[in-house]
Amino acid sequence: MIMRRRVLAIAVVAALFATVTASVADEPGPADLINGLLAGLMGFKETTAAELQADVAEIGGVPFKAAVPLDFITPAALRVYLKEVLDDEYPESRADSDARLLIALDLLPPGTSLRDLRARLLEDNVAGFYDERPGRKKLYAVSEDRSMTPSNQIVLAHELRHALQDQYIDVHHVVPESVGDFDDRRVAFMALLEGDATMVMERFLMQRLGVPETTAPIDLGAAGLAATTLPGVPPVLRDHLIVPYLAGRDFVRAIHERGGWPAVRKAWTDPPRSTEQILHPDKYLVREDPRRVRGTAAPAGARLLQEGVLGEALTRTLLGEGSDAAAAGWGGDLYQVWDIGGRTIVVWRTEWDTAADGREFHDAAMRRFTRTHGKARRLHGADLFGRASWNVAISARDAQVVLIAGNDAGALTSTLEGEAR
Repeated sequence: MIMRRRVLAIAVVAALFATVTASVADEPGPADLINGLLAGLMGFKETTAAELQADVAEIGGVPFKAAVPLDFITPAALRVYLKEVLDDEYPESRADSDARLLIALDLLPPGTSLRDLRARLLEDNVAGFYDERPGRKKLYAVSEDRSMTPSNQIVLAHELRHALQDQYIDVHHVVPESVGDFDDRRVAFMALLEGDATMVMERFLMQRLGVPETTAPIDLGAAGLAATTLPGVPPVLRDHLIVPYLAGRDFVRAIHERGGWPAVRKAWTDPPRSTEQILHPDKYLVREDPRRVRGTAAPAGARLLQEGVLGEALTRTLLGEGSDAAAAGWGGDLYQVWDIGGRTIVVWRTEWDTAADGREFHDAAMRRFTRTHGKARRLHGADLFGRASWNVAISARDAQVVLIAGNDAGALTSTLEGEAR
């Protein structure tokens, strides 16, 4: 896990581990069964922390600068630890501004406690983690018997790669404090780190099982998504969790194919600028960076809570399944979250590569909100969708599409009037 603003990163590692081991062993089942198969029938060897670290360095082509402290933690102690992490990394004010953004865009139901939801996901799914916060720099495995089981080794191989990354780039400080959890810039950086660690984890497993390096890598694509559907979890949290691992792994694989581990190592200090570059690695290689999009003047009496970039990956989530093509012409965006006397207004300005791309996104967004909110009505040159106290307005001009959403009808109307001028 990379703690800073990505406190849920580790929740998916255990699910990916189950996918990988089940596909190799061809025997799905609980962790004890998989551990038994790997340790017995498949000859998964015992190891020490030092040996595991040496293996990770060799497999990933980058040496450690120092030994990484390893400790075991019980599930009960983990719950206490995670509360401290959330208090440190994800305070209520941060969670509230994130929740307002996602609720306004109809990505979360009104009234959702985002912080509580993320805390539950952590408690239910953590298998091991690296705490990269200043003064910590320590690796943990969740284990009652404090043993290096095959499952612990696989998860720790992933987390050791994070510790290695941290020795070279101090990951806690790469993305500015002002960049939020759901900001495209943070998600893209996490996709690089998580994709790299996932690829190392795959290769570690293949080495342990005696699979030749020339064998095609284990495919976590559809299988990985199936293993990480997280029943009952809103799609925005599911995708926010999964994209850094699966899309990130594919991105790192593309970089590795062109330049090996040295190219991957170089990407740590020259990371992707957007999830568009993650989803389309060629755009990273030719440095097609996102456009800077101007903001909107503050609505009357409003206080800015947060601004950032939603990006291509979460635009796909917003539009729903089958929307990849409609999101692919993304050129840049800026969202702003405003508080007006306890109510919320979000202005999301998007720019597209061409006018045709803008129209394709606009049409997809119209279909999406018609499906969820019913027929729109026209207001100040925009299409206005209403459901209960929350409204969403969409307007388009050339290659620009603007979405204004919130539960303050007066502020939304005045903001639309300003856009129409």
